[in-house]
Amino acid sequence: MTFTPDPHGQAAFMLCEALALLLVENGIIAKEQLTQALAGIVEVKQEVAGRTEDVVVSVASIGLLRIVALSIAAASASEPAPDA
Repeated sequence: MTFTPDPHGQAAFMLCEALALLLVENGIIAKEQLTQALAGIVEVKQEVAGRTEDVVVSVASIGLLRIVALSIAAASASEPAPDA
C-alpha cells in the first residue's frame, strides 16, 4: 500500500516540531515533560492501531512521533529568563 504524502500534514507536523523545540530551548517547558507527553501519544496510537485507523498509518505515525521525541530529547534547554 502506497500513501501519497499530504503537504498540509507535513507542514503542520514540521511546525509542531519546531514549536516544541523552541519551547524546550527557551526553557518554557521541560523536555522531560514533552517527551513524556509524546510517549503517551505513542501508547494511545499503539492501543488503537488497527481499530480506528489502518495499522500501516498507525505504525508510520508512531515512527514519526518517536523521531520527534528523540529530536526533543537531544535539544539543549536554555535557562528561563529571570523575571525583571
